[in-house]
Amino acid sequence: MNISEVVFCLLILLPIIPMILFKQFRLMWVFVTFYLCFGLQEWLSVIQTGHSISQLFWAFNSAHPIQGWIIVISMGMMWAALLVHFKSKEK
Repeated sequence: MNISEVVFCLLILLPIIPMILFKQFRLMWVFVTFYLCFGLQEWLSVIQTGHSISQLFWAFNSAHPIQGWIIVISMGMMWAALLVHFKSKEK
């Protein structure tokens, strides 16, 4: 694993720290479950194809850049919707 992959892994795990510090354990478990599912899928992908999910997406994106953008934009919209949802009920 190179340094950029280590940094990536640390950054995606970063939200767990404030969730623990601020005792948001149910939300923490949602993300822990997501990370475990994603990790399992990464492991299965490497076992079955010899490539990580990211490597498979990069290959797909190279062959189909418009569809790659559609996937990335839809993922960005999903994350933005979740963030807006969390902050939209403030009083």
